[in-house]
Amino acid sequence: MCERIVVVVGDKFADFAVGKDVITLSQLKGMLCLPSRLLAVQGQIVIVPGQGLGEKDVEAVEKQASLSECRAMFDLTLWYRSGRRASQKYSHKHLPQNTLISEPVQSGDDCYELSLLIDENCELMSDHQTGQHVQGMILFEAARQTFLAVTETFYLPQNETGYYFVINQMSANYNRFAFPIEARITYRICTKDIAKANRMSFSADITVEQCNQVAATFHTDFTVFENSRITSMEGKLASQSLSGFISEIARERQQKVEYLTAA
Repeated sequence: MCERIVVVVGDKFADFAVGKDVITLSQLKGMLCLPSRLLAVQGQIVIVPGQGLGEKDVEAVEKQASLSECRAMFDLTLWYRSGRRASQKYSHKHLPQNTLISEPVQSGDDCYELSLLIDENCELMSDHQTGQHVQGMILFEAARQTFLAVTETFYLPQNETGYYFVINQMSANYNRFAFPIEARITYRICTKDIAKANRMSFSADITVEQCNQVAATFHTDFTVFENSRITSMEGKLASQSLSGFISEIARERQQKVEYLTAA
């Protein structure tokens, strides 16, 4: 049977869909609404998910396809190819659309793999999308969520104790544009100190690959504290910062008074 593979992306990636075997989510929904006599295709259209789709979008398309008069023309067997989006608990996000990664899977000693899963309704796309490629800050945030999710899933005790992540250093290198199609994230731990549950430290390399080419690499060093420990430290530092700021304002005001008096 003749088949055509078509990638579906979120509507905000409409520029990427022009002139390619790519359609937007709205275009796919429109096609599924058509009477079969108006959809002149030979063989099946194999639908592959790209970036920009949320969980509700994926479920809605599957439901619409099951009821469509054209359902036999569409092959949705790859529709869930990218895996399940990671829990908000592990990405440290309140809204599910702001989680940019799948659940991490261990692939070797201190090595893990995830999928990039961009929902076009995420906070980083709410006010900025230029051209056809994925913005660099989205990849940076996906890398940050990666070390959170891997650490939460595989290294922290699964109990009621809360933990706080402190980034000591995080650097980025962008090798080439990433586009709104499938992308894999590899996370490799370089060093770790996990002897004490109330304070762990890690350094890790994170790589974003697309079509077997490296799009971006990140390196991070971070420390994980129990909430009770960091709360006390944070409170002291906050008070010190506020006192310093108020003293600075007071000095500026005094200097202004002295200047006006001298004048």
